[in-house]
Amino acid sequence: MQSIKIKMSYLLAALLVTLGTACAHTTLQDSEKSSKTRLEIKDGWYYINGQKFFVNAVGYEIGARPGQHPYIVRNSEPQRVKSDMEAIKQAGFNAIRTWSELSEEELKVVQASGLKIVFGIGINPSLDFSDPEVIEDYMSIVKKALAYSKNYDCIITYLIMNEPMPQHIKNVGAQATVDLWTGMRDLIHQEHPGIPVTISGNSTITEFVDMNLFDVYAYNSYDYDGFNYSHGYANACRILPEMNGEGKPLLLTEFGLSVSRKAGASRVGGNTLIDQAQALPWYYRQVLDSGAAGACPFYYADGWWKGEDPDKHDDTAEEWFGFWGYRNREDTIGYPRPVWHAIKEYNNALICSPKNQMFYKNEIPLELFPLPEVKSVRVVYQDAIVYSQNNLSDGYLKDSISFEGQDLTDRELIFEFYDKDQKLLKLESIVVLTSDQEVEWPKLTITTPIKNLEENPQVTVDLQLENGSVFELTDEVRYHFATHIGWSRGERRQWTVDPSLPNQTMTDSYTLPDKSPVLGLYAGTEISYGKFVKTIYDQHLIYRGIWADPIRLK
Repeated sequence: MQSIKIKMSYLLAALLVTLGTACAHTTLQDSEKSSKTRLEIKDGWYYINGQKFFVNAVGYEIGARPGQHPYIVRNSEPQRVKSDMEAIKQAGFNAIRTWSELSEEELKVVQASGLKIVFGIGINPSLDFSDPEVIEDYMSIVKKALAYSKNYDCIITYLIMNEPMPQHIKNVGAQATVDLWTGMRDLIHQEHPGIPVTISGNSTITEFVDMNLFDVYAYNSYDYDGFNYSHGYANACRILPEMNGEGKPLLLTEFGLSVSRKAGASRVGGNTLIDQAQALPWYYRQVLDSGAAGACPFYYADGWWKGEDPDKHDDTAEEWFGFWGYRNREDTIGYPRPVWHAIKEYNNALICSPKNQMFYKNEIPLELFPLPEVKSVRVVYQDAIVYSQNNLSDGYLKDSISFEGQDLTDRELIFEFYDKDQKLLKLESIVVLTSDQEVEWPKLTITTPIKNLEENPQVTVDLQLENGSVFELTDEVRYHFATHIGWSRGERRQWTVDPSLPNQTMTDSYTLPDKSPVLGLYAGTEISYGKFVKTIYDQHLIYRGIWADPIRLK
């Protein structure tokens, strides 16, 4: 999430945690050191022991309960971690995601639980990446973590930094940033071979970064920020691997909704508990529709420390994202909010295919990740069962449904999942479009003659909408100027169009702020055919000078 300013340095915090747990250092027996998990990255997915694996990792921050601060001095809490892992497994998650290192005691508990971990290393994203002393301290933190973490095969990814800011990268130097990241990446590869390394970028501010520096693409993504305005959440996530272009797995490492009493702008806080319970399954559906290989919802339990007074549950939105809450300062266990039960139900079966907004040439691929409790699945279309499968057992199903020989049709597919006693565990609806023939899509483009932001502070854009197809248009095109200045949303605008016209254009201009290091141009609108609705979109990135050349998307 958009991190608040932390007065204590991440460096000091990480060193204190490591030193504080050194006296309790435990080593694995020889039998435990031998790898039990064979991890592969291929075709944009994780594979564990040869089976495709969707990373369903709840965000987890130990040391953040009432009265605690995870980035000042904290004690190792293996018993607390053990209880948390039991609850997390019961809710259907298969992994956790952290922002900083667990102690070895705690990591050993995760290993014993059977859960996997996306292992965060607490590298401060706001220091000078070109300073030799800072670099030495960063590498020391990574080395201290690797001294024990490399022995644990529950780790399936390392996250070495969270949400570096564009202006900071520009100020300290893009090449220095690349050198730091690749140095840490190479060290981890050397010490813990075969385990992917990445940063947690943010889709709003670091979509311009070439994430092919890393093994997987990872982004924090909130639907009320950035180009979600133009593209919609699923497509805003989908374009991230498309822009990087090398087909690596996409992890959405944060998404969620705060239930603080005080509301901020655009749904940042002030949401009800039921809003949150309804939103998280919706987020999951969007993440799956985007083609992501993993989801890390934000997050397990409230962090009281984020308002800078861990003894008080402040009304800042950052303190209220938790799926478990605490009644008072003395409550260290917490109570599950409605969202926890909603996620638990949703996790019964994750549908990676088919996807909403997608066209299938009359052969609809099925790809499901059901929990062990799910023993059968049915797919219903127009009140008829068009697919059924019983005796599900291995946590993965791949198959297809054929509608061969049928014309263009919008199809609302209802997925029903049952346990061994035919008790309904979950329902989900997905709307797709099928035909025996390829379809002609309407087209939306956004262009600019500006090649370099230093040329002219007045950026002219041209929008063009073309439709010679059977699809209906809405009367609104949304477009967005993303300035990459702090957490600013930039400027959002709308273009009213005539849905009946086959071709229409519009020109607009935007005065660029002096501090903008990168400008993102984004546009989107909806098209429909019956129940089928799809967002068509376009995007364009422009840079100021050559500062970003070492780090930007090529």
